[in-house]
Amino acid sequence: MAHSRTRAGIGGGTRAGREPSGESRTIRERTRRILPVVLLLVPLLFATLGAGAQTPPGTTADDGAGGSGDATQRVDAALRQLITVLEDPGARERLLEALRRLETGAPQEAPSGEAEREGALLLRGFEEAVRERVAVTVRALGELAGSYRQIGFLYAWLRRELGDPEGRAFLLGNLLRLALAALVGLFGAFAARLSLRRFRPVPEPGASSPARHRLQLAARVVACRFATAAAFVVAAYLFVLVVSETPLLAILARHVLIGVLVGRSVAALVDAVLAPDRPERRLVALEDATARSLAHWMTALNAIVVYGATALRAAWDLGLPWTIYGFLLRALYLVAVVVALALLWRYRQPVADALEARVAASGTAVARFLPWPRLLRSWHLLLGGLLLLHYLAFALDLPGGFLGFLSSTVLSLLLLALARFAWLSVDHLLDSLAPPSEEEGTVGGPPPRSRLYLRLLRFAARGVILLLAVLLLADAWGLGLTSWLLTGPGRAVVGQFLRLFAVLAIALLLAEAVSAVAGHYMRATTADGRPLYGNRTRTLASIARNAAVALIAVIALMTVLSQLGIETGPLLAGAGIVGLAVGFGSQKLVQDLITGLFILLGDTIRVGDVVDTGGKAGVVEAMSMRTITLRGYDGNVHTVPYSSIDTVTNMTKDFAYWVMDIGVAYQEDVDRVMGVLRELDEEMRREWPWRRLVLAPIDIAGLDRFGDSAVVIKARLKTRPGEQWGVGREFQRRMKKRFDELGIEIPFPHRTIYFGVDKEGRAPPVYVRTLDAADDRTAGANTGSGPEGTAGR
Repeated sequence: MAHSRTRAGIGGGTRAGREPSGESRTIRERTRRILPVVLLLVPLLFATLGAGAQTPPGTTADDGAGGSGDATQRVDAALRQLITVLEDPGARERLLEALRRLETGAPQEAPSGEAEREGALLLRGFEEAVRERVAVTVRALGELAGSYRQIGFLYAWLRRELGDPEGRAFLLGNLLRLALAALVGLFGAFAARLSLRRFRPVPEPGASSPARHRLQLAARVVACRFATAAAFVVAAYLFVLVVSETPLLAILARHVLIGVLVGRSVAALVDAVLAPDRPERRLVALEDATARSLAHWMTALNAIVVYGATALRAAWDLGLPWTIYGFLLRALYLVAVVVALALLWRYRQPVADALEARVAASGTAVARFLPWPRLLRSWHLLLGGLLLLHYLAFALDLPGGFLGFLSSTVLSLLLLALARFAWLSVDHLLDSLAPPSEEEGTVGGPPPRSRLYLRLLRFAARGVILLLAVLLLADAWGLGLTSWLLTGPGRAVVGQFLRLFAVLAIALLLAEAVSAVAGHYMRATTADGRPLYGNRTRTLASIARNAAVALIAVIALMTVLSQLGIETGPLLAGAGIVGLAVGFGSQKLVQDLITGLFILLGDTIRVGDVVDTGGKAGVVEAMSMRTITLRGYDGNVHTVPYSSIDTVTNMTKDFAYWVMDIGVAYQEDVDRVMGVLRELDEEMRREWPWRRLVLAPIDIAGLDRFGDSAVVIKARLKTRPGEQWGVGREFQRRMKKRFDELGIEIPFPHRTIYFGVDKEGRAPPVYVRTLDAADDRTAGANTGSGPEGTAGR
């Protein structure tokens, strides 16, 4: 047939390549028999002798790039080396000894300088690998540059196929059957379209819909179009199976129909995402003109890549030579890459602007610290370079091949998508655990502890996701970081990090547990909002928490240093010596600590008390291990070391008294005054809030003393601790007003001048002189006398 005849026709190639010649086959058979012995004996001999060079791994005798001559030279060289070893008695004995050790499994002694030779061999192997890759690339470039000759072969093949009546009839018959199959497929697609008419969405023009609804509409559109294309393919293929006389037609139809199905599916996806004629169900935020232009570009790419490759595969099935097929396929993909590069260049700026806005809105640490503007402005260059690398890997047939490069790229995209999904899932989970609330914390203040740890957990989870993504991406491109981390030194590094993480996590949990227990004692309140525990308990809880957290931090630090390989023994010994020196040199500090400990244990002072420490008075705001902090009424803060406290006066211990020394004139009735004081006390204790603050009726001690100008009555009011000042001031205000109403005199301080008398009881005379008006003014100015003009002497 024409088909079998043209398979090895013009172009000089078959699908499997040329058959090897008889000489080459003989050389390869000799190589297969001899080379295993050489590869076993020669390395053992070189390891035993401690000299010579070893062939780099990865090379074989049957190397397609080397040819028959290279294989013959390598085999001859190996045979000459083996003959030389066997002719030398000493070398032969060492070879036999090495073979016996290999048989018994005994370890061989490492010769001197083995590390240097291994390094040289590795370097030589690397150089050979680089040289081999360069040679393969240069040879592939040469073949690609000379592939233009296939155009003449293509023209000759077409003339031969179309000029041969048998070949022309074969070609036209297959094409006619394919056309009939396509007609049958159209009927099947039309039937499927009618049956899916109710399922197909028909959105109202101009109606806007939410994103979820648009996504559902797009999914239904894709499903309907895929089902229609599948019906076309199934109906056409069934027709081909019925009318096919040879397996070739079925193979040809299968390839063509698969291409049609893929092309229609891609077109359905493009129409669902861009929706150039249906803005109401468009999935991306694009203008109508941009969506239509981008849809035209994607349609052109789909036609070039899918339908063009399908047409070439059909031509190859009909007898197109392999070399011409490869040339046309490379040219087709080159056109597709050029179109894709033009598409990237056309839309480089809008995409960069959209990506920059997305990154700026994310607000993550990666977005803040990486140079995203520069990277996003060159996104088209990065993606264009990746497309060129794919094409070069395909066109030049580089080691690894186009499929390996493509699979690594697809796997990288999938890994990035999974990493992004995990990233968003972690954010959503942590946001649901701690939703933002205006009641938590104060504006501008530190965040609550729970939200702080959730931020740390978010940071750690993102770090783990990023690390796993990097490791898996490296494995996808053949770097093997995961295998290195799971074996040998990598496992040791991972174990070290896990131990450090465990130590820090345990220390953090212990510190949080201590803080939670201490916080319960410090913040617990009753139903009416008062502290549940006393000031002493709250103070001791605060000090115990600080001491426990400091101890946990020191132990965790020592453990981390020991895990990192740093000897902690010298550090502890040095710390002990320093502590001893500090103890001798800072006895005042030790005295502060000991005195403060006894003050705290004796419950002499508590936070919130009003105390006088022998010169400094105020409210106790804080108590540390060596100082007490007081805030005076004027707002000044006093920090007093415990060692400087000789006497402590606590004015808010259990209860308090407001002591009063009430002075009245000598002519007032003392019993009447004390009755008025009791009436004021009864009135005050009947009113709110004084009835809660005053604990007992007024205690009047009585007439306490005779003053210079008044008699003094002593009394006191018993109040709650810390309330004596407010109660006393209120009582004195009422007392002043009541005394004024009743005419009870609170005398001013005054002095009586006594001139004395003689022995007979007669007082000396007082001279009085009357002045005129003019003299009165002069005398008043000079002597300071009153308007009456009298002056006492």
